[in-house]
Amino acid sequence: MIPTWLAFAMFSPLLWAIVHVLDSYCVERVFDRPWMGVITSALATALVLPFVAVVIGFQSPPWPSWDVIALALLCGAIFQISQGLYFQALSYSEAGIVAAYWNMVPMLLAVLSWLLFGRVLEDRQYFGIILLVSASVSFCLIDSELKTRWRTLLLMFVAAWLQVAYFLLQKIVFENCSVLLAFGIISLGMTLTGSFPLVFGKIRSAFVNNSRRFGSAIALIIGIEVINLGAIGTSQIAVDRGQPELVAAVESTMPAYTFSLSFLLLYLLPKFGDEKAKRLLTVKLILVAVMACGIWLVSRS
Repeated sequence: MIPTWLAFAMFSPLLWAIVHVLDSYCVERVFDRPWMGVITSALATALVLPFVAVVIGFQSPPWPSWDVIALALLCGAIFQISQGLYFQALSYSEAGIVAAYWNMVPMLLAVLSWLLFGRVLEDRQYFGIILLVSASVSFCLIDSELKTRWRTLLLMFVAAWLQVAYFLLQKIVFENCSVLLAFGIISLGMTLTGSFPLVFGKIRSAFVNNSRRFGSAIALIIGIEVINLGAIGTSQIAVDRGQPELVAAVESTMPAYTFSLSFLLLYLLPKFGDEKAKRLLTVKLILVAVMACGIWLVSRS
């Protein structure tokens, strides 16, 4: 029987792949500037939070200490900052390649978990992580433009380190707080961090000017954030019940979902598709197959 953590870890990248494809559409056709995706994400999360609060109220989980609450808010802030870098990267490269760079996270997590906590994985799991990272680097090499390639790599390298911190810190939060309550507090941290730039006049003015284009896309923006929160929630359950480095490794299957969705949407819903997904399709499919082998090795215990 498939372990619970693995089931959730395999479902979250499917949801994130949907988010990646739709985010790419918004960056190209809705937002004047990529960073606006962070603000709309935060505001959409703010609309969902009252429903989360109601569920928490019915569950009545015990509240953690203030230091755990602060740590959960920090997790949300770190996650949202990494998302800002991700939105900027989407303006340079296609969604599938940007998603592939998240594969740096399991490698960094494995190394840091060993250095900080002395956690040692099995040899085949390390080999699986090596396969995942190698495929990620290969995606960098097939990106068509050298200038955008390294801009994207730099942005996603920093974002990956932030995600590593997010994974490790949230594991500490889950050890001292219920998953549902942690989800609510972390989401609050995401909302506060993502909406903070609006205190600056120039950013607020630019956002208001762009908001005229949000009208027709408001349902899409809210829908993206609901799916995004679903991905975050399933990922958090996986981390709570498994090891962060293995969860991150399994979630690196996201490019397989992303390329598949981008390709299918070209024929089903063309306006959401990405013509760049056809480029070097055979090579990309081979890299996805390598990732699948890596996931198989990583998930075995």
